[in-house]
Amino acid sequence: MSTEERPRTGWLQDRLGWSELTASLSALRAPRRGFMFYLGGLTLFLFLVQVASGILLLLHYRPDAAVAFDSVEEIIGNIPYGSLIRGIHVWASDLFVACLIAHLFSVVIRRTYKAPHELAWLSGHAALVLGVGLAFTGAILPWSHKAYGQARIGSELARSVPIFGEAMRRFMRGGEEVSPSTLNHAFGFHVAVLPAALTLLVAAHGFFLYRKPAYVAEPGTKPVETIPLYPDFLVRQAVAWTGIIVVLMTLALFVDRPLGEAANPLAPTAAVRPPWYFLPFHQIVRSSPAELIGFNGPKFIVGAACGLGLVVIALPFVDPRGSKITTWAAWIMLLILALLAASALL
Repeated sequence: MSTEERPRTGWLQDRLGWSELTASLSALRAPRRGFMFYLGGLTLFLFLVQVASGILLLLHYRPDAAVAFDSVEEIIGNIPYGSLIRGIHVWASDLFVACLIAHLFSVVIRRTYKAPHELAWLSGHAALVLGVGLAFTGAILPWSHKAYGQARIGSELARSVPIFGEAMRRFMRGGEEVSPSTLNHAFGFHVAVLPAALTLLVAAHGFFLYRKPAYVAEPGTKPVETIPLYPDFLVRQAVAWTGIIVVLMTLALFVDRPLGEAANPLAPTAAVRPPWYFLPFHQIVRSSPAELIGFNGPKFIVGAACGLGLVVIALPFVDPRGSKITTWAAWIMLLILALLAASALL
């Protein structure tokens, strides 16, 4: 085809291959109905909100135990819109972890972890670990009394993990005890290591889903009404993102997340609860007997829970056909975790 016969396109579009990309996305289909199918996009958007708001907070935050608390107080009290940005960042962190957990449970319930989606399933679990790490290290950075207590209690829970417990505890604390070095340790991971690793993992996860879409109609099943991934599904996803922005703004403006008092190693932390995503494990450790069938009680029960977690991670290989029993087991596990978290709050 001569230069004169080629269709006229934008310079950037031509070099990015935009037409080919949109054509390939349009060929992919997504169900018209079902909130669960939007959880992945919502999780990605919440991660982007955390990155953007975190950069703004980083302009005024000081990662020094002597002034960290004061710098956060300065952001909340004197920096224009500082309280709003901090509120959005804190709530986005909680919703991010909640969406990660909900997304993984939705995959089990829909049984879309089956071949050929093993890599997407494994990368999703890795993203959950990094996401919880991102939230936990971020909770330490204000260096308030609550942050200090959560760092101590959250890291102490790791001691109950068999074999690796002590190493995990020291790693989470950046040493033997919670100290100013814990703050520096958490800051480095929160602003550099974990966001970079999570970005690469999200990119890999998206690539796996692009190559092997999660939704494929199975032979013999009832037909489900679908829409093109581009632009129909992505437009609906953008509407969901707008809704999340409204929710975050509302929570940041009307639901206070008080900073509390500055960290004091001598003050008691018994009344401080661990972050909400650690509450089920906190309740397990707190309620376990000291000894169980000749073993350390907390380590035995937490070890059993870790073993169950490994089975869940290996689900595509343990249950390659996607049994309905797995769906019911997921609902039961979700109910148990919710009951444990609720009892830990009592």
